[in-house]
Amino acid sequence: MGGPEATVAPVKWQMAPFNNDWPNSIFVSLDQVALESVCFDFLRSEAMVGLPDWRNRPNFAQGVDDYLHQAASSKNWPKGIIYDPDNSGIPIPSLGVHEHWNNPVDKKYSRDLGKADGN
Repeated sequence: MGGPEATVAPVKWQMAPFNNDWPNSIFVSLDQVALESVCFDFLRSEAMVGLPDWRNRPNFAQGVDDYLHQAASSKNWPKGIIYDPDNSGIPIPSLGVHEHWNNPVDKKYSRDLGKADGN
């Protein structure tokens, strides 16, 4: 059975660029980790702006994006896990880029802020 949010009617998003309208965007990336990081930023920010009663729900607690931190760096992978998808003997150091934007108004990431790469 779903929690109470399963029976709550849909709501329009308050944050820009939606401005009290339905979210109507398509997010696309060749980097799945970066894609999910951006989507996470939008969902978390809208929950804080448009749905303040969601703040205390477990899915918005600290650590909910740990899987993105793990995917982004082999330093965060569990001991003994090695990703070598092409069986070359050379493990890949990352599955993609994970970072959060600077704030929900500007929505800028590392490269937008003049840094060389995301982290």
